[in-house]
Amino acid sequence: MAMLKLGEFLFSVDTAAYQTLQRSTAQRWGKINRIGKRAAMQDLGPGDDSITLPGVIYPHYKGGLGQIDKMRAMQAKGDPLMLVDGLGNVHDEWVILSVGEKDSVFFKDGVARKQEFTLKIQRYEE
Repeated sequence: MAMLKLGEFLFSVDTAAYQTLQRSTAQRWGKINRIGKRAAMQDLGPGDDSITLPGVIYPHYKGGLGQIDKMRAMQAKGDPLMLVDGLGNVHDEWVILSVGEKDSVFFKDGVARKQEFTLKIQRYEE
């Protein structure tokens, strides 16, 4: 069962499992300066909505090597991707802003036994 699906990429306990889901949702406010008073504020509507997913992959357990490369390939295409949670709720389209990687605990041939990733995505608006 998937924890989250971004486009065709599945995040799950058996493959690329994020450890936390950090979401930041902003509101845009404009300021209008006034003489002798504090600036008035006006609601300009929704701002950025972003999610950061730090996680861990054990490539020799399940899922294999290449999962982070798949994230980067999806990012390089530059297409908005549908985001669906593990309960089947659709959360509109999102774009990949960045993919970070940290490899550790190596085999003798230099292949990582543990890969940590940080995926940053943002809600897509036309």
